[in-house]
Amino acid sequence: MTEADESVTDGSEVLADDSDPFAAPIDTVRPSQLYLNGLKLSFVTQWFDFADPSYESLPVRNVGGDWMLTDGHTRAFVAYLSGAEELQVHRDPDDLPMDVYRECLRWCDEEGVTEIADLAGRALNDEDFEEKWVERCRAFADERP
Repeated sequence: MTEADESVTDGSEVLADDSDPFAAPIDTVRPSQLYLNGLKLSFVTQWFDFADPSYESLPVRNVGGDWMLTDGHTRAFVAYLSGAEELQVHRDPDDLPMDVYRECLRWCDEEGVTEIADLAGRALNDEDFEEKWVERCRAFADERP
């Protein structure tokens, strides 16, 4: 297990070197961003098969006992729209700035975005997404020691 991974042993975690996909209940996977990019959302809805959802597994990390998405928020949300009850996920093996992700989770908590379903009504146009989300994350990351 890497220092950056805050996994806890709760019987549901994936070993640090195990990136095999597994199913996680959709309401137990936490978003790590407050908004969706509406342009990206429109592109994903064009190729996503709502009748037979199929997509590459989404990267997650176990933070404080919760599975947190590190990427794939748009695909997760479209799976939610399709009525999916589970998401196909895998443990994210990348070296991630977990302090930035913890701050993103804190922002999400403050705004009540704790499940994929909470992203409903939070799609922004491309320019606003860049300004309200991407720039906010960059600014926080730049402030780090």
